[in-house]
Amino acid sequence: MRNIIRMDFYRLVHSKSFKINMFLVFIISLLSKPINMWIFNLVGQLVVQVDQDGTPIPTEKTVYPASVMLSTLLCEPFGYTILIIFCLICMIGFAYADIAGGYIKNYAGQLPQKGDSIISKFTVIGILNIFFMTGALAGSILGELLVRKIECDPGVPQAVGTFFLKLLLLQSLCTILLFLAVGIRKKTFATVAGVALGSGMLAIAYMGLNSIVDKVFKLEEFDLNDYAPDSLLTSGGNIAGANALIVSAVIIAIFLPLTVKIFNRSDVK
Repeated sequence: MRNIIRMDFYRLVHSKSFKINMFLVFIISLLSKPINMWIFNLVGQLVVQVDQDGTPIPTEKTVYPASVMLSTLLCEPFGYTILIIFCLICMIGFAYADIAGGYIKNYAGQLPQKGDSIISKFTVIGILNIFFMTGALAGSILGELLVRKIECDPGVPQAVGTFFLKLLLLQSLCTILLFLAVGIRKKTFATVAGVALGSGMLAIAYMGLNSIVDKVFKLEEFDLNDYAPDSLLTSGGNIAGANALIVSAVIIAIFLPLTVKIFNRSDVK
């Protein structure tokens, strides 16, 4: 198993897709902070209050905050939700690459169980997620340092826990996509699902499901966003820790063994 993981890790770090996506996540995270300040200042200059006669009213200029809390950056390592898509697309490409290229034939038959290759991919995907999240966080911190101070606040220890919870949530999303791309061999569908999960597009569907649950079961306080892994991943620091832990564990416990079982039974083509 160790050799398979080493082989998959070598494939990951030497793939162009990984290098390009990693660079994009870092550079976008870095540049987004000065751009945010520029947009803030621009909007402040454009907004003009007027009285009933249309005469401009002098107002105090809004100043961009001089500092940001480190806990805020830790709770939102990606900053922009769209950056999660780069991670998920890279993961799908990596997981399916040896199947698409036919390289899987060279070693699958030599394994005690073909499903061991799924465990290896799952492990390396976890490393990939660490790279992407720490890379995005590093870009965000450097970007903030270009425009303002970062203050170490008392909420940092809790924010570190949130960071790792979000890492686990990201791994659970990747487990679902691993099932779609490698388990049932639907790479295109997995890519569409990855874009939907990473972009927050499913929020509209969750609103509709919340309405249905409210009408049928009369549960007004029920909110699917509190249990959906993609919503929890993008929820900032207001994450329900217990929900995130349970949801991630359940998803991984279901989809990883299922993918291994299907892959063991399927023919290597």
